[in-house]
Amino acid sequence: MWKVNLKDLIKERRRVIEGIYAPEFVELHTGTYKVLHGGFKVKMVLTYADNKVLLGGYARGYVERPCDRCLKLSEMYIDGIIEAVYTFEKKPLQKNEELKDLSNEILLVGDIIDLEERIVEGIVSSAPDVFVCSPDCKGLCPYCGADLNEEPEHKCKASEEKNIDPRFEILLKIKHTQEG
Repeated sequence: MWKVNLKDLIKERRRVIEGIYAPEFVELHTGTYKVLHGGFKVKMVLTYADNKVLLGGYARGYVERPCDRCLKLSEMYIDGIIEAVYTFEKKPLQKNEELKDLSNEILLVGDIIDLEERIVEGIVSSAPDVFVCSPDCKGLCPYCGADLNEEPEHKCKASEEKNIDPRFEILLKIKHTQEG
């Protein structure tokens, strides 16, 4: 489904491809995650013009990823942008020539264009480095690991003892003595 015959595309000039890209797992720069809800909805438009093939589209879907604050598995939405320019000839750059544009042209070899690499590239490049399950996630206690979302009034004795200014340590000892 994700392969296009180049000769057919040149005759048609334009082709729209829609479908579901459904791997079981996807490997992102932060780890490997399970793909949810049957996969990524993909829509791509290929256009042949000026002896080049222009590709644009999107890949949208969800993966299961742990929150970076509380470590609970949550659904992370990815809205991947797919872009590429395929060309029949690659222009070599001279040593002293500066790169004038960032067209990222891909050299066409053979009669088939495999679009799966572009889908994966769009997903990976659009995935966030840091993911939180919700904007108000409180995370974990840095001293004992308690989930602060489940225990909003959490008071960790380890944090009280470690955050005490050394000049006030005597007051902490008096407090413990009074508490019994």
